[in-house]
Parts: sequence; structure tokens; C-alpha cells
Amino acid sequence: MTVVAHGTDVGWHYGVLEVSLGAELPTVDRIDMWHEHVGHNHGPVHTRIEWPEGFSGRTWTQRALTTRGGTDSGMLQLVEFASSAIDYTRSNEVARNAGDDSARLIIPIDGRILLAQSDHAVCVEPGRMGILRWNQDMAMSHGDDFRAYILNIPAYALPPARDPRGALGIQPKNFILNNIRRMVDSLAADRRSVTAPEFVEFSRAIVDLVAGTLDDRRAPELDAHARLVADARRRIHLYSNDSDLTVRTLAESLGISRRQLETAMKKVAGRTPGQVLRETRLRRAYDLLADPDATEDVVDVATACGYSSLSGFRTSFVDRFGILPGEVKHRARSSQRPAPRPEKRAQLPHFS
Repeated sequence: MTVVAHGTDVGWHYGVLEVSLGAELPTVDRIDMWHEHVGHNHGPVHTRIEWPEGFSGRTWTQRALTTRGGTDSGMLQLVEFASSAIDYTRSNEVARNAGDDSARLIIPIDGRILLAQSDHAVCVEPGRMGILRWNQDMAMSHGDDFRAYILNIPAYALPPARDPRGALGIQPKNFILNNIRRMVDSLAADRRSVTAPEFVEFSRAIVDLVAGTLDDRRAPELDAHARLVADARRRIHLYSNDSDLTVRTLAESLGISRRQLETAMKKVAGRTPGQVLRETRLRRAYDLLADPDATEDVVDVATACGYSSLSGFRTSFVDRFGILPGEVKHRARSSQRPAPRPEKRAQLPHFS
């Protein structure tokens, strides 16, 4: 058994864990450890392995707890895994008792996987994606030499469950899915060097795109605007520390009007560009202030996060987090646990 932690980030409760289970371990230990590891990543799941003696598995887990209370509801997680043939099942009773309303996006890299929920099933292979709601019964089954990504999709990004079967089998060959796959590939390839804020920001961007594909009424519009919004989010991520970056200058840099940018962002992400820009700046500010090793004063943090007015920064910070920025800094220096950073994200629109 090999377990390697590739580092954590103090501000984000972020880490990367690599686990490898092979023939060096007794069969019983190997199976028990795999079952325990899967449960740690995804909650209680029943596993069945036809040939335990020949089983091997490996995972690379990137995880960020995005609330300081450390709850699963705020967790963003990407797992790349490879293993021998195995069946996973989760009953309705277990799913309800687990209290996990999120979903899992499965992206095959090598091999095929059968996904089933209630009375519906679909076979997903490379070039396609599938999704399972985690608060319902489900089954996954794959053969030997299978490799895939599995990404947590938080509950806030899921549309109302009109169909008790949930959503399975996202349609292939559109720009949104191609963009999702490229972003996931990038996160996995750079897992040892990506920073916590980068992981969280890119994960949220992926979740926003997945959320749109789950609502059939939004999908055609989303595909038309996805390129624009992906570019806008990248620019916000790269340049939000510049106080000259506003919604107007962002739109100008993209060669479109402010109204066009706002329309595209609302349709794809369910939020305005101003909300995305403000949230990006405030999240970065919070984590700089909450880092006990950081030496910057509040005014330096405000400037570093794109605020030209200290009073404006304080007002926005208190409105967002319910605590003064100086208090967050004081608690970090005193080795106290900072106040939980609420998610308070704008909900995606519901369609009836």
C-alpha cells in the first residue's frame, strides 16, 4: 500500500492524496482498505469484487473544504481512479441516511462503465459523461483496466429532481462538455502544483457548466454562450487583483457590450459578472487574512485583491462574511479557528 500526501493549503483546508493498493498486500487487507478508501471519498457504498486475489486499485484525490466548518456540503473533490473489475451499489436507505444531496460526474478515460439509478441504466465510455445523484439508490460496474475521473457536484448546482431517476448520460459532442473535459484534465495533470484557490476556482467553473447541461431547457443557450463565459471567468481569475478591472472593462476586453456579457453570464452561471468578480476578490481576501503565516495588513490585502477603497472593502467583507477583516486576521494570529466562510452562492434559476 502506498499513501502519499502531496501537500495542503492552510487557508483552504486543501490537499492531494495518492493511494495505491496492489499485490504487496494480503487480499483481505487490500479489499478492506479499498472499501474504506472509497467510503472516505464518497460515503457508504457496497463493493463486490469477482476476483479479489487479482484486485488492484489506485486513486489520486484532490479535495478542498470550502467552508471553515469542515462540512461535506462545502466540499469540492476530484478523484482520478484506476482499478480492476468491481461493482458498487448504494441503496435508497443508505443514501437517505447518509444525508448527501450532491451528485457525482463520471468521466471515463479508459474502458466502459455501467451506471444505473432506479430503473434507468446507461453505458458510458470515453468521449461521454454520466451523472448520478447521491441521495438515491445507484449502481456502478466496470471491468478490468478501467480508469476515470469522478467529480463531486454540490447540491446547489442540481436542478429540481422532477424525475426520480435523476439525470444520467449527458449528451456528447458539444462545446460545454469538451470544455469540462479539458478543465478536468488540466486540474489532474497539475495536481501537484495547482494552488488551492486555483483548484477551487476551476472546480466551481466546471460545476457551473455541468449545472447547465443538467437542465435541458438551458442547454442550447448555454452552448452558444459557453465560450464567452469561460473566457470571462479566466480573465476574472487572472486579473481580479487589478482595481481597474470592472464589468465594463471586462466586457471591453472581450470585445462585447456589458449587456451581452451580463446576459451570457446569467444564462451559463446563474450569476452576474459583477457578482462573480466581487466573490472572487472577497474569497481571496478572506483566505489571505485567515492564513496565520501571512504578514500583510488589512489594507495590503484589500489592495492585493483589487480594492482601491479600504472602507469599501470593509463594508463588502462584512456584508459577505459577517465579520470584520481585522477580526479574521486577529483570530488567525491568535491561532484561533476563523469564523466559517459561508458559501452564500447565488442559486441557479429554477424552471417550471
